Amino acid sequence: MKKTISILLAAGLLVTAMTGMAVASEGGNSPFKELPHYFSVTGTVVSVEEYESGLSISIEDADGNPAYLKTSDKTVFPFESGIKEGDIVTGWYLAAAPMITIWPPQFTISVLVAGAPGEMRVVVDRFYEWEGHPDDILLAQGGEFAFRVDENTEIVLANGDDFTDGYYIGRRIVVIFDTSTRSIPEIATARKLIILYEDPVFLPETVSPELLGPAVDPEIDASGWPIFVNDELINAPAAFQTSDGAVMVPLRVIAQALGFTVVWNEADRSVTLDDLVKLTIGSGTYYVGDADGSSTVSLPAPVLLNGSTFVPLRFFTSVLDLPNAFAFEGQIEIHSTGESME
Repeated sequence: MKKTISILLAAGLLVTAMTGMAVASEGGNSPFKELPHYFSVTGTVVSVEEYESGLSISIEDADGNPAYLKTSDKTVFPFESGIKEGDIVTGWYLAAAPMITIWPPQFTISVLVAGAPGEMRVVVDRFYEWEGHPDDILLAQGGEFAFRVDENTEIVLANGDDFTDGYYIGRRIVVIFDTSTRSIPEIATARKLIILYEDPVFLPETVSPELLGPAVDPEIDASGWPIFVNDELINAPAAFQTSDGAVMVPLRVIAQALGFTVVWNEADRSVTLDDLVKLTIGSGTYYVGDADGSSTVSLPAPVLLNGSTFVPLRFFTSVLDLPNAFAFEGQIEIHSTGESME
C-alpha cells in the first residue's frame, strides 16, 4: 500500500510541477506563484554509494518510506559534504524537473543539507520583491518564506567566492538562518546566502522564434557559456541560444558591469539605460537618444525569462556602439574599448 501511495504521490508532484503557473517581472511586483522553484525531501541515510559524478544516497523518511537522492558535481553542499549512515539529510530538487514513477522514488538533488550547526535552518528558492513591503525583504517564489540581510550576513557564490553584484531579485538562493517570525509568510534575517549559478535557459514555446531574428552562427551553441565584460568574468544568468542560432544574453548584469544605470519600468515592461537607450519586451525597435533627439535600431526583440531581460548579443555593438561583442571558443566577450574585430 505504501508503495502505491508513494508512486501516486510522485506522479502527482510531477503533474503539479508541470502545470503550475509562473509570472516573473524584472524588478517589478512580487509574483505570487503556485509552486516554489524547489521542493525538498528529508530522511535518515541508510547507505551511500559513489558513482561517476556524485553520490547515490538511500534514505528513509520518518514513516520508513525509502527514496534515493542523486547528487552530481553541480550539487551545492551548504555545510558538510561527508555523508554517512545515520545522518539526517534534506535534499532540494527542482519542482519542475521530470520525475519517473519508479519505486523507491529517485530525486536529482540541487542542494543537499547535512550537518547544519546548532539551530541553523535552510530554505532554497527563487526570490523576488514583495509588493507593499520594504525593498530589503525578498519573498520566496513559493510565497511562504521571506528574508532580509543585515551587516552580518555572509553572501557568497556557489563556489565560495564573494558575491559582489548586490542584485538578488529573480535569483536562486540558499538562505541559511536561525530564528524567524511566526507569521505567514515566515520572515528571517539571513545569516548566510549562497547565490546559485543559473542553468542555461531554453526558449519557451510562448516566445515566437520570429521575434528573435536570424541566426548568428548555426555552428555555435553558446548556451551556458561564461560571460566576460572587459576581460572580467561576471556572475550572470546563463546565456541561451534559440533553435535558429540567435545568442541571447542577460542585459542588466552586463550593462551594470559596463557602468550603465539600468531601470526596469513595470508600466510598459521596458528598460532604460542611463536615459539614453530604451527597449521594450517583445519589441524589436530600440530607441537611442542623442544630441539630435533619438534614433532607432531594429534587432531581434528582447525577452523576459526567469525575471531577467535577455537581449541579442548584437545589441552591444549595434545599439550601444561598443567595439566588440562576440561568442568564441567557449565564452562570450563584451568590450567597451579596443578595436573592432568585425
